Amino acid sequence: MDATPTTRPRTRRLVAVSAVAVGLCVAGTGVATAAAPTSALSRSVTEILQSAGVDWSTMPDGYTPEQYQAFWGAGYSAENVEELGALWNLDATDAKARAGQLILDGQQVPVTPSGGETAPTVEITAEQLDAFFGAGYTGEDVDALAALWQTEFSETKARAGQMILDGQTPPVAPSGTPATS
Repeated sequence: MDATPTTRPRTRRLVAVSAVAVGLCVAGTGVATAAAPTSALSRSVTEILQSAGVDWSTMPDGYTPEQYQAFWGAGYSAENVEELGALWNLDATDAKARAGQLILDGQQVPVTPSGGETAPTVEITAEQLDAFFGAGYTGEDVDALAALWQTEFSETKARAGQMILDGQTPPVAPSGTPATS
């Protein structure tokens, strides 16, 4: 008997499973770095990809880590983000980027920092992130929880993910489909 016909389906299956596994790892890393764009993981992933010649940033387009640090380091809060967004008619990311750049340029931001939280210090763990999204939570759910708790998105995901890991139920039900084990 010829072993080739039996080997080919196994080889194809192994290649397919490997491709899916690599894709899931890349996607998981992308989600983790997006959750905490200034975390050590995000910086490491960015450095590795950029050293390989890949144009990659964990920050949203038009928003640099320097702007992020300048904005939060100046003592601005989530409420200030909303106020600036309304004033400039910008979304939250663009408002933070613009204000951060003004600070870096030594210019005055038209809203006084409320003295709320400084740079978000909560770094979400992969376990918390997996629990959060594995339970079926979506971006809209993050918005709802963040509004309820008055927290930044990273802190919101970390807090809800930890609640799930601790066997508690976050106050907003997930609107997505939970992942199966």
